[in-house]
Amino acid sequence: MELQLKNIGMIKEANVKIDGLTVIAGENDTGKSTVGKALFVMLRSTKKGFTKETRPYQEYNKDVYLLNVDFLLEKLFKQHSLEKDGYISLNINGRHYSHKREDRFVAPNIGHETTGGVSDNEHEIIFIETPLVWSFVKFFNEVALVESQMKLSLEYPYLLKDLHFKLAIKSNQMQEVNIGSEIASIIEGLFIQDKNGDFFFYKDGEDIEMVNTATGIKSFGILQILSNNNHLNSNTVLVLDEPEVHLHPKWQLEMAKVIVELVKNGVKILVNSHSPYMIEALKRYSEVEEIEDKTNFYLAEDGYIKQIEDSNSKTLVEIYEKLSEPYDIFEKMDSQRMEKFING
Repeated sequence: MELQLKNIGMIKEANVKIDGLTVIAGENDTGKSTVGKALFVMLRSTKKGFTKETRPYQEYNKDVYLLNVDFLLEKLFKQHSLEKDGYISLNINGRHYSHKREDRFVAPNIGHETTGGVSDNEHEIIFIETPLVWSFVKFFNEVALVESQMKLSLEYPYLLKDLHFKLAIKSNQMQEVNIGSEIASIIEGLFIQDKNGDFFFYKDGEDIEMVNTATGIKSFGILQILSNNNHLNSNTVLVLDEPEVHLHPKWQLEMAKVIVELVKNGVKILVNSHSPYMIEALKRYSEVEEIEDKTNFYLAEDGYIKQIEDSNSKTLVEIYEKLSEPYDIFEKMDSQRMEKFING
């Protein structure tokens, strides 16, 4: 799977492979999250059963596709269509999907065998933006009730609601990947949903309210519930936006280990990160689990998402150099302090 972007949000140009584990590293406001959102737009809008109102439809229709793209662009980027010269293209096993301003849906390799979706085994995409989704569980449950009873369409954080749905509802797919017990051993507890649809953290024989549960534990809890609900499978594309946030460096390594385990079992994962601990851990665990051939590192810089000479090792050198800049500042401060001490 290959995603190409031009003039989307902060990004001037990007060409990103999603083969197994894809890691985009860089400073804040360099377009890392934009890649995940664009991937979400393309995979979700071409998925069978998705329409503007997320109601099923029987026939794959190019006009419906365009409505879906515009709907998702509005929800994720707050704009109905792409800016001038904006372009999103997704290639999946030789099938090409693209969207640009004032253009039509381009799919030269699509035949009748692909009507209704991106492939015979459709990809499901999950975007994990923040563990704060747990704070919105009751809110989204109430929103769903109001929308259903009053036939209303309310404004809401789209990615959070989409993730909430997968946390609340079990998939009818067979469970291919089970990391629930592994996560339980890390956080020493379980996330459990009660009969009212609310969640709590169960530890040492005690039910702990979500408001009293550490945010780092909630990050692992999302993956635990997604696994228990059969949403993590070989057709899943998982976007993790800065998963290191709220995690102690030691737990960043544990998260990296879980991520690599998922990739080893067929889940495609896109990670956006600016943590040297997370990036180094993903590199090392991918080597230990022998998935280097499915792993790609990219640097986000000056509007471009790029690899250095198509090399992970050369790209990582650039990434570490960028992420080590704070230490250069510390060294400069130490030098100034020493100079001041010497000169009295």
